[in-house]
Amino acid sequence: MQTKSNIFYQFRAPSPRQLIWRQFNDNPIVVTAYYVLAIIMLAMLFAPILAPYSPEQQFNDAISLPPAWHPEGEMRFVFGTDDLGRDILSRVLYGARYSLGYPLLATIIAAVIGITIGAWAGMSRGVQSSTLTHFLDVVLSIPSLLLALVIVAILGPTLHTVMIAITLVLIPQFIHSVHNAFYTERSKEYVIASKLNGCSRNYLLRRVIFPNITSVVVIQFTYALSTAILDIAALGFLGLGVQAPAPEWGTMLARSMEHMYLSPWSMLLPGVALFMTVLTINILGDSLHRAIQQQDR
Repeated sequence: MQTKSNIFYQFRAPSPRQLIWRQFNDNPIVVTAYYVLAIIMLAMLFAPILAPYSPEQQFNDAISLPPAWHPEGEMRFVFGTDDLGRDILSRVLYGARYSLGYPLLATIIAAVIGITIGAWAGMSRGVQSSTLTHFLDVVLSIPSLLLALVIVAILGPTLHTVMIAITLVLIPQFIHSVHNAFYTERSKEYVIASKLNGCSRNYLLRRVIFPNITSVVVIQFTYALSTAILDIAALGFLGLGVQAPAPEWGTMLARSMEHMYLSPWSMLLPGVALFMTVLTINILGDSLHRAIQQQDR
């Protein structure tokens, strides 16, 4: 006697997030960059728990102590101490807040403002759009670090001033990239068809055009975050950014330059942390940009 089977096999297409994650898993370099950046982010968030000492705590009996693997090193200071007897590992962990946390916050604020203005300008026509385009061309012709230096020189070298300077420098970049993307997309057939169907301008911005320029926003956000990290580090290195004794990586590198030949290990860890942070962000941003572009094809 033959029985009927009630089992149905339903094909479910993977979501865009699943497709992007599969492409990430196919590239071991991207996976490594993902986990490295995740470790850096966790170290930034849980620095008070992971750091063995306070970043400003000084040990008079361990001044310029080499790392633990050195014959003269000690296990209680894994990466050694600086010229004031402060634990380098603790300072780098706490410094991630200044060198990654604050640039990330500045980039998010600049992205929200820049994307909003860029979307409005991209949908505008006539004198408004033309004036904004020429103004942004002039602003973007000046290097971002130079603009930040001018703003910091006027307002003074403090943490709040650096945040304001970096945010103001990044806003025109978001406006320019989003404006050009909207300007290109608004003349395409699917946008014209949506207009003919009576879609409002707000609907066109949020539901029709913006999902199709996600790759532009992603690559611009990645570039802006890398720029913010390097600019804050450069300002700290020049003595115009976060001031000592704050454990900002650029400030630590500037101080270690004075003792480079006597204690070269003092510049190793902050330099590697800065390099790995920017490298992983660029790798992930570029990979995400390519994955989104493949989904759009």
